[in-house]
Amino acid sequence: MHKIIYAIAWCFSLLPLQVLYLFADCGYVLIYHIARYRRKLAYKNIRESFPEKTEEECRRITKRFYRHFCNMFVETIKTLTMSDKEMAKRFVFENADIIDDYYEQNKSLILTLGHYGNWEWITFARIPNLKHPEYKCYSIYHKLENGAMNKFYYEMRSKSKSILIAQNQLLRALVSQEKKKEPAMYCFIADQGTMWEDMYIWVDFLNHETSPIIGPEKIAKRTGYDVIYLDVTVRKRGYYSLRFEKIEPTGKEYDVTRKYMQMMETTISRAPEYWLWTHKRWKRTRKTWEKIMHERNQDSRIELAKTEDKNRLEK
Repeated sequence: MHKIIYAIAWCFSLLPLQVLYLFADCGYVLIYHIARYRRKLAYKNIRESFPEKTEEECRRITKRFYRHFCNMFVETIKTLTMSDKEMAKRFVFENADIIDDYYEQNKSLILTLGHYGNWEWITFARIPNLKHPEYKCYSIYHKLENGAMNKFYYEMRSKSKSILIAQNQLLRALVSQEKKKEPAMYCFIADQGTMWEDMYIWVDFLNHETSPIIGPEKIAKRTGYDVIYLDVTVRKRGYYSLRFEKIEPTGKEYDVTRKYMQMMETTISRAPEYWLWTHKRWKRTRKTWEKIMHERNQDSRIELAKTEDKNRLEK
């Protein structure tokens, strides 16, 4: 099935991007007005994230989000046949020299960004316009639940110059690169939700209590790599501006993660319509997490007591 999907997408990608945008306009009407794909969820997320905005403002943001969502879809399809030269035209860097300096010093780094703008172009199409294009870029990805779509996206992303690494293979790749002594960038889209067992801290993010992903910070502490935040601005349809900002650690617990979340919120608040609002990001609450942790601790104490009683009886 994924091969059929890929073949159709490849033929579709041969069309000029301006023609593909016409399909995006039609897709917006279909998805927003007819199918109403997760429309209530997107509006709810936006309304709760910006309580200071009126209902009309939130509806406008929701509509603009769905327009961008459809634009991003056809842009991602276009990746299959878009040349490096054409891709480079669509990005403007304010300070790409920061990344070039790391390469020249033979240093690796961790690059963090979010589901903002067109993250597929940025992470999987290989960040363009760098002075040292040989600087290896590893993009960390999560497998999709749908098998056919996961294979389709993997094959599409594999056409890029970015090297794909599944999350469970990251440590192996880090060790391998360290042995080769070759500098590399490790790109993390770090604004997605976490599982119960991966929750360690809670922060105020977009007016919600949110438990962020701490993986990039844990790896940074283990390897000594600096963490860079990529601030994205959508200049116009299909054109993006990128700015790299180093996240300076303060020595406090999970300070890098907290700072990343603050920077991500600033980016989103500037133009909310370009963030991905259709996910159930806040379905796991702090109250429920605390209840689960309490029950697990209770179970652990019970098991410990049973073990101690058994040991006493054996003696």
